[in-house]
Amino acid sequence: MRAFLASVALAGAILTFANAGSSLHGAEAAHGKGEVLFENRCARCHGLGGDGGDGLAPALIGVVGRTIASRSDYVYSDALKAKSGIWSDLTLNTYIADPQAFAPGAEMEVNSPDPAEREAIIGYLKTLH
Repeated sequence: MRAFLASVALAGAILTFANAGSSLHGAEAAHGKGEVLFENRCARCHGLGGDGGDGLAPALIGVVGRTIASRSDYVYSDALKAKSGIWSDLTLNTYIADPQAFAPGAEMEVNSPDPAEREAIIGYLKTLH
């Protein structure tokens, strides 16, 4: 019986280790997906790596946790300047889903209706420092 219990414990440890590796791989895959989505949908205006590109849109480096419409090097629309709060996961998700519903009159016209894609993009934004 002891041998059986030891085998079960060892199998559980192996599964736990394997799952930890797959979780890490899953996080890396999600980051990669977010980066690709960002490059394909956002970088044209926000710059590769979220650096603000050619000034078409604000830099997104450090956007998560930043006050909405607070960069001094970008002129925001009145619609965004009228918003209060910070760019959290929730506010970013709402804005990216439908910028005009979040802030009618905002200059951003591109949206991302797919929740999984928004989650991946926001996950990538969190890596930009």
